[in-house]
Amino acid sequence: MAQHAFLYENISEQLAAHIRRGNYREGERLPSVRALSKLFGVSVNTVIQSLRKLEMDAYIELRDRSGAFVRSTLPPDRTSPAVAHFPMLPVDVSLSEDILRYMEPHTSETTLHLGIALPAAELMPVQKIMRLYRELTRRHPQAVWDYSHPNGVASFARQLSHRSLNHDTPLAENDILVTNGCMEAIELALRTVTRRGDVVAVETPTYYGSLLALEVLQRRALEIPTHHRDGLCLYSLEQAFKRGQVKACLVSCNAQNPLGFSMSVERKRKLVELASHYAVPLIENDIWGDTVYSGDSLPAKAFDSAGMVIYCSSFSKSLMPGLRLGWVAAGRFHSRLRELKQISSITTAAAPQLVMGRLMESGAYAQHLQQLRARLQAQVQAMMEIVRQSFPLGTLVHEPQGGCVLWVRLPDKRDARKLFEHALECGIHVFPGSVFSAGANHYDFLRLNAGSPVTSEIETKLRRLGELASQL
Repeated sequence: MAQHAFLYENISEQLAAHIRRGNYREGERLPSVRALSKLFGVSVNTVIQSLRKLEMDAYIELRDRSGAFVRSTLPPDRTSPAVAHFPMLPVDVSLSEDILRYMEPHTSETTLHLGIALPAAELMPVQKIMRLYRELTRRHPQAVWDYSHPNGVASFARQLSHRSLNHDTPLAENDILVTNGCMEAIELALRTVTRRGDVVAVETPTYYGSLLALEVLQRRALEIPTHHRDGLCLYSLEQAFKRGQVKACLVSCNAQNPLGFSMSVERKRKLVELASHYAVPLIENDIWGDTVYSGDSLPAKAFDSAGMVIYCSSFSKSLMPGLRLGWVAAGRFHSRLRELKQISSITTAAAPQLVMGRLMESGAYAQHLQQLRARLQAQVQAMMEIVRQSFPLGTLVHEPQGGCVLWVRLPDKRDARKLFEHALECGIHVFPGSVFSAGANHYDFLRLNAGSPVTSEIETKLRRLGELASQL
């Protein structure tokens, strides 16, 4: 048996070997966590990590309050693990051409858009926003015409600060900088705490836009093992921190794209503790945080008493991408990030800030979020059911806790890049999983957008996509 970097990997391999030999058969329950802990002489947490690796490698199914059960369909051989494992070396990112190629079909009017992660416009109060836009531009023409304050419009920043009232360390109005979307916030954060050639820890898989930012800024990526339910492996991350391998860590704790998990409060708190203890800046991308419909949606920033978290978010996914309205709370890095913002884009347009501030102050945005979360959850569940019915036997798809994407693993090492090409010929746009990693990982995954209500056309084309996957 190969020796791995971590004890939990050795244990999971031993259990997998027993399952492959038939010592544990289909549907059979494995020993309890405590029994395995005693058997192997390790902590309960180590056993839990081992079982979750087995689950991701498709050997077992974990059932709440029942235990771990052997799956009916096992991997035919040692498949590429769904979670990448340490030790890993920093790598240069070179994905821009692939990303642009996979994004391009989104502009086609005749294609079913299952590629770009975005809730449909019909879920948003578009007409209300446009009416408010017209009203505010008439009432405040000077403010709309002029440069706004470099930090942002005061009334809007005040509403943003109110969102942190339940944080351990609430934000003040002057802790916030308004940006042109979340990507500008992330770019400014990376430029603030890292330099060319520095290594940044990232989840794997992670949002391809984050990887593209690292590529453009000439930073390198260190990919940390990430679980579809718990988030990135804090043990692996701490090893990277201890070794001094990284200058920053870029993560999403809520409705992570593409996995869809929301980390528990305990794990978010521990993540911030690690960043503070080792003095590694934590850049938190919380763009999907407002869409969480299952689990806890508090950001890691809520536990940031030391100012080590640079919180980045926007309203592009929860309300209107065309507003290009984001914001950043940079903690101890605020002054330097503000300097970079001023030489980058000087300031952010006032009109979107006035509109968003009014929506938040009136309670209309909070009401909209309640409806949006319910509709997104229903759409995700409907699409999951069709995928499970229509895709080849052995396909894995886990229910997300927020957002509107499904992360689908094709069986038998089928290549989702080939599926992209075949699907496009049939008028279906999907996103292959290969661009969600800086390394050669996740080629047998694809991401599907469930941002639209499942119409008969969408159902028909989803089933056709399943047929195409079966033919690979």
